[in-house]
Amino acid sequence: MSDSSVDRLLADRLSRRDVMKISGGLALSASLAACGVGSDQNSSADTTKAIEAKIDGDLVYFNWNQYLDPGLIKDFEKEYGVTVRQSNFDSMAGMMAKLRSGNQYDVIFPSAEFAQKLIRANQLLEIPRSQLTAIDDVYPFFNDPWYDTESAHTVPYSLYLTGLGYRADKIDTMTGSWHDLINPQADGRSFILDDFQEGIGMANLVNGYELNAAEPSQLDEAKDYLVGIKPELRGFSSDTITNMASGNAWIQHLWNGDIINARYRVDDPSTLKFQQNEEGVPVGSDTFAIPVNAEHPGTALVFINFVLERSARNSTWTGYPMPTKSSEKPYADLVAGEPELQITVDDLEAGQEFANLEGQAREDWDRTWTEVKAS
Repeated sequence: MSDSSVDRLLADRLSRRDVMKISGGLALSASLAACGVGSDQNSSADTTKAIEAKIDGDLVYFNWNQYLDPGLIKDFEKEYGVTVRQSNFDSMAGMMAKLRSGNQYDVIFPSAEFAQKLIRANQLLEIPRSQLTAIDDVYPFFNDPWYDTESAHTVPYSLYLTGLGYRADKIDTMTGSWHDLINPQADGRSFILDDFQEGIGMANLVNGYELNAAEPSQLDEAKDYLVGIKPELRGFSSDTITNMASGNAWIQHLWNGDIINARYRVDDPSTLKFQQNEEGVPVGSDTFAIPVNAEHPGTALVFINFVLERSARNSTWTGYPMPTKSSEKPYADLVAGEPELQITVDDLEAGQEFANLEGQAREDWDRTWTEVKAS
């Protein structure tokens, strides 16, 4: 994407991001309770303490599995003489639960909406962007994202969209619809992401509603749809890369980068395909962030800059584009001939992104997902 096209996006008087900023401010207290952060004892935590980009200890790292080039971690350890102690989560809810329990991490990777929750709960340190030498490579779109005013607490990490991955050597009757989850050729080898947002959001789209629809009647329809297709699925799983690479899944609800990553693990990458769906395509972005209780925030800042400087390499390994100018062409080359895998800042602005549901709406989504899983 050119700088001029990004600037045009930023010039919109009331963009979709502006709407999300406004709506995100409603029912704050209920939202923080629902996501499990922001208790009285930490709501006054100092998020403004100075961070200097220098090594101040080993790095305690908390991320999705297989979501950053492991070679970069080894290179970082070698260059700076530190150890990266890695832990992984399998959902945003899992990440939030660990933070709530008091676990200390130096760098985490929340999605945009969960970053906003953490910011409002005073759980993320302010990041001195002036100390990131690679920050000018980041698209200007992220100078003031809807979830983090003036990008004070986060640095953008990746862009993603959600669709269906499938085994082209097993299935040749995909139709471009979310209904393909129950394609008879899959013979029960289909999985829905074990993620309440993606699961309910997909059902909302199938039912003809907006991604974030939250009226009780709409959620009842979402529940009915998901419960109705459960007998034809193998289950709910976010172990998407392993499922696709091993053949456990012939159809998998997943994120675009997962199919690229899975291709690196099979003998014939051409058998793994990705499909966007006509009812709607969820899009989003993930971030780097430094928790307020990080023991080594200086090392975290050095690490963030280290990865940004190598964004082209990281994007082609993970299969997800990083929001940097230097990674744009390498990623485009990686997905050449497969436009369904491509996502840009334009898509974030035009697409359907998960909002920060709060108050009763969030409670209703949680209840709906619990009932779906328990049925």
